[in-house]
Amino acid sequence: MKTLESHVLRKRACVVRRGAGGKGLRTQYLACGLPDFVIFHSNREELQKTADRVTQWLQDVGLSLNAKKTRITHTLTPYQGQVGFDFLGFTIRQFPVGKTHTGRKVNRDALGFKTIIRPSQEAIKRHTLVIKEHLRTLRSASQEQLIKELNPVIWGWAAYYKTSIASAVFKRCDTILWEQLMSWAKARHPNKGSQWVVKKYWHQVEKRKWVFVTPKGVEMRMHSKTSIQRYSKVKGTASPYDGKLLYWSQRLKKHPMMHETKAQLLQKQQGKCRWCELHFKDEDILEVDHIDRNRNNNDLSNKMLLHRHCHDERHAKFVDAEKLDKLASAGINIK
Repeated sequence: MKTLESHVLRKRACVVRRGAGGKGLRTQYLACGLPDFVIFHSNREELQKTADRVTQWLQDVGLSLNAKKTRITHTLTPYQGQVGFDFLGFTIRQFPVGKTHTGRKVNRDALGFKTIIRPSQEAIKRHTLVIKEHLRTLRSASQEQLIKELNPVIWGWAAYYKTSIASAVFKRCDTILWEQLMSWAKARHPNKGSQWVVKKYWHQVEKRKWVFVTPKGVEMRMHSKTSIQRYSKVKGTASPYDGKLLYWSQRLKKHPMMHETKAQLLQKQQGKCRWCELHFKDEDILEVDHIDRNRNNNDLSNKMLLHRHCHDERHAKFVDAEKLDKLASAGINIK
């Protein structure tokens, strides 16, 4: 896909517009998610030329575009009866809004629209069908076994979409899940009424009612239990190469894939490694180390965040010190 990107953008990337300060800004981009890709351009004619170049390039290597999936569209204005597009399970669209809710440019000028990214209808349909198939194959399973099978499916799907506008979708999926579970429960007890089935499988947990939970406390995880995590936009014209290491290291803790413990340690350590005292960067591999080297002591106060190479260096020094102590106890002194 890198070859395609260089081929597509080689000539078309020279199409620029003048940005703030007179700088040239590229107006064409290629977003890849194998085997799919999306090409963005601010001009429809240029986009059509690029599509022709892609078609020709693919033909040269014995491939072709999927006619059913390939189209030119606009994310705000309807084009050929359609607006927006689906990509990697998300629907991307822009909606006209007032000045209060509008998106803004880097210089804070109002755009007049808001970009909304949410789970696509096709993705929702596939997910509910997966759950339905699990319920069908686990019709004779116990409630606990069913919950343990479905929880990873629900958690994984919700985690994938938690950075999008998915609150309403999660609630809708919970409603569908409740109906599916009710059908599963009724099928297990065809001679019992709905009220009896509900009392057997749904209970109150603390202040939460209608919880699908076993007498042992094994609880079905609902989609809406996954918190929506907004992506923090980069401030103004900030760049990872501008030398503002503190800003970029602090941004790491807001990354949607950042583990909660690491995020807490990043904030506690002000974005610095406890071993080398240098700021973390986006490409760094971060590891949690136990200060007293006791893995059973998992208090946050006993943990620190290190670069992977710093982690290795710290433990290597401990190992070397232990070897010297053992040699000394055996009467061997190394100077």
